[in-house]
Amino acid sequence: MTHEELLHAVAPCSLMCHTCPALCDGAICQTAEKLLRYFDGYYDFLDARVPPDNQEYRQMVKGHLARLEKYTVRPCPGCRENPEGHGCIEGCTVLSCVRETGREFCAECPDFPCQKTEAFFGKLDPIILNDWKRGTERIREIGPEAYYLEKKDQSHYSSFRKEAENK
Repeated sequence: MTHEELLHAVAPCSLMCHTCPALCDGAICQTAEKLLRYFDGYYDFLDARVPPDNQEYRQMVKGHLARLEKYTVRPCPGCRENPEGHGCIEGCTVLSCVRETGREFCAECPDFPCQKTEAFFGKLDPIILNDWKRGTERIREIGPEAYYLEKKDQSHYSSFRKEAENK
């Protein structure tokens, strides 16, 4: 992975753009494209060959393929490539901060955790705040490349699931 690919995959705040469902060329988009290639012709086969008593299955497959298709055309170019100059969370100042200070990640900042970003993420959601802190601390510990390798196959939103299970 090149350095540019790494910066595309991991946001400055440590959130994993790579596994976000909105990323135009992220893991979910690429996986949906791959699944659609595997399913190529399957609906037509079912339409031509499935007996009438199994038509419900054919309709289910048709709906599944339509949903997969929506994941192949995603709107987000990535945090650092966003033409509006901010990441995926409106009002986020992390991207402008790292650009202004010449850094690539919050982990490089001696002021981490800064009050400005802590207040921003804190007002959004305590889970996002904790993800930012844990991710940034982990990048400090092992570096961005190792962090990417550690997180690249994990859900972008697994912290929300874990939090819901604990309630």
